[in-house]
Amino acid sequence: MLYKSGHNLEKGVIDFISSNETITLFSAYVKLEELKRVNIKNNIKQIIVRWEIQDLCMGVSDLEVYTYCKENNIILYRNTRLHLKAFWNNGTSLVYGSANVTGRGLGETNNYNYELNGLHEAITFADIVYLDKVIHESEYVTDELYNKLDSLVKANAVPELTYEELPTVKSSVDAFLLSQLPMSVSPDDLINVIGNSKNAESLEISCAAHDVALFDLTITEESYLLKNLLRDRFNSSPFIIALKEHIKSQQSQSLRYGGVVEWIQENTTTVPTPRRWEIKQEQIVNILYTWICEFDDEFSWGIPGKRSEVIFYNGK
Repeated sequence: MLYKSGHNLEKGVIDFISSNETITLFSAYVKLEELKRVNIKNNIKQIIVRWEIQDLCMGVSDLEVYTYCKENNIILYRNTRLHLKAFWNNGTSLVYGSANVTGRGLGETNNYNYELNGLHEAITFADIVYLDKVIHESEYVTDELYNKLDSLVKANAVPELTYEELPTVKSSVDAFLLSQLPMSVSPDDLINVIGNSKNAESLEISCAAHDVALFDLTITEESYLLKNLLRDRFNSSPFIIALKEHIKSQQSQSLRYGGVVEWIQENTTTVPTPRRWEIKQEQIVNILYTWICEFDDEFSWGIPGKRSEVIFYNGK
């Protein structure tokens, strides 16, 4: 079982905690509000957190977790070497992955991180020894240790920084990467794999997964709706629009296979620029012919004179 942020991550963790009587939590960062959200049934009995002074000063982890632990009879340990994130039922089941117990990590607010956790229900004796070893090498958080940490944090307050935000925004460079082109042999092949992935070959599944992400498809959608969405999103791709305009601009309003390969080499922003044999080996042009002609009635392709495949613009 995989738990994905934005889909089922927080709920999956809550269900796991709630269905086990005792849970040991390992998390480098722990924010109090998110801890309260997942510990609905108070089944977390032990927490190991990193609590580097820098973490606490920067506010990525909450020192107030200590008070919450005292009030709820949770044993709290500190280990500055800790980086793992896991919920362990103190038996053979474990939910583990990349997500810290924070609003952006485990939580699923609008600005959540992309995280992935998995459920393992048969960890080995050696795995259990490893987890116990981490606990054994951690220090128990007492009032004395808490007060010392609190004093250090107050004495090393981090000044508020002002800096320009640089959000992740896809640009024209991204639009002309080879990864922006479909990989499935045809739109129908993609839709068939979406509806029947259990019987598909591994290569078909990899190609289909790429295309579902590329065209932002919902795999539970009806086939006819998927195809309509696919048509719209493929035809609105800057890469595809530019290629079709190039074909239309030719005097013959057509382009041979080699001409398409050359255009891709000249226009893709993928580095290093793919060589001709690489483009042919990946069947990129063949796939483009199929997709363009499937989704645009003004284009067709054929092999005039039994020579190179040519794509034609049939509009006016």
